[in-house]
Amino acid sequence: MLAHTILGVDFNESTGEASFLVLDPHYSGDEDLHTIITRGWCSWKMPSFWKQEYFYNLLLPIPPQNVI
Repeated sequence: MLAHTILGVDFNESTGEASFLVLDPHYSGDEDLHTIITRGWCSWKMPSFWKQEYFYNLLLPIPPQNVI
């Protein structure tokens, strides 16, 4: 079973390319940003990262209207 958290999406309007800032929620080490980034626990992924043979649960939280 796979689990990933999408923290952000970058969409290039000129090229139509998108990338996703993905966090692996299985990381259990220290809160060391350098380690998290350099060891791939949080990084930008291209659409090819998402495999068609796997099922992904997606959640899109909707904030209250007066918050943002």
